[in-house]
Amino acid sequence: MAKSALLLLTVLLCAAFSNAQVTGSGTNHFVPLWTGKTSLGNSPIAASGGNVAIGTTSVSGKLSVATTSTTLPAIFGYDSAPTGLTSGILGFVSSPDGVGLLGGAIGASGGWGVKGFSDSPNAVGVEGFSPTVGVRGQSLLCASTCTPQTGEAGQFIVASGGTLLHGYLSSSSGVWTSVFRVDSNGEGFFDGGTQMGGADFAESVIVANESAKHEPGDVLAVDDSAKRQLKLSSEPYSTLVAGVYSTKPGVLATNHRLEQRDPNEIPLAIVGIVPCRASAENGAIRAGDLLVASSTPGFAMKGTDRSRMLGAVIGKALEPLNDGKGTIQVLLTLQ
Repeated sequence: MAKSALLLLTVLLCAAFSNAQVTGSGTNHFVPLWTGKTSLGNSPIAASGGNVAIGTTSVSGKLSVATTSTTLPAIFGYDSAPTGLTSGILGFVSSPDGVGLLGGAIGASGGWGVKGFSDSPNAVGVEGFSPTVGVRGQSLLCASTCTPQTGEAGQFIVASGGTLLHGYLSSSSGVWTSVFRVDSNGEGFFDGGTQMGGADFAESVIVANESAKHEPGDVLAVDDSAKRQLKLSSEPYSTLVAGVYSTKPGVLATNHRLEQRDPNEIPLAIVGIVPCRASAENGAIRAGDLLVASSTPGFAMKGTDRSRMLGAVIGKALEPLNDGKGTIQVLLTLQ
């Protein structure tokens, strides 16, 4: 009797389910989603040709994810393991020209191609490993249409007292040796020294508003009618001579913070080798001659009157000027 009752119950259940038909509709290639107990619809996941897309019908990779949310990311990777070399998102490539993780910010309003964040003293926000380039930043913002070019290939942000950028040398034994560091004040520390593209040390100084246009290579003198201001030298053997308008300084010092340079300031070369405008008005200049200010505004000349050269010497000529005027290389040795 019990077996008969169980059989009857089974038959009744099958009959009930056979009458509960599944309803709904969907779009081709979309993974179905139960929208009710007996109804189906589209899920946000689409599949085509072995590729999968979430939130979009445009499949541009093996996995494509798109969103219009202003608060949630398209992909969020999180590993909550308290120990171990874990990764929120990990990307690898085998091609020598491949990219393990590629991020792009589209739109003139800007954005972050890749942004890394870590609130742990030992964790890493972004890490790249490659025998060639571990991490590369590139900006194409206004690459050919904006003046000045405003894109930034990379930014480093740190709280006061931290380190903006730290470089290490890795050995075969796995030991890392610090070779350079830039702190939160923008001060750099380099164990191997630095190599600049220019050839002189310059100070950023204000120049007087003169009728003659200031040009790189000009000999400049202290303007004794103003404070911390220079002007074109115009007096032979002037002891007010201060240096030369630098063409391309290797180091430029300033008393302003970054990007606060006064538009009336120019780089004054005071140490190093620099192109200098010169005149042969006091005789042909030979390599090694001591140079002083001339009567031609902004030009140097050969110094011949030793009694007037104390405090007036600009530097030593490194190449000759036989006649007329020209620009020659000068080793600045103000004295």
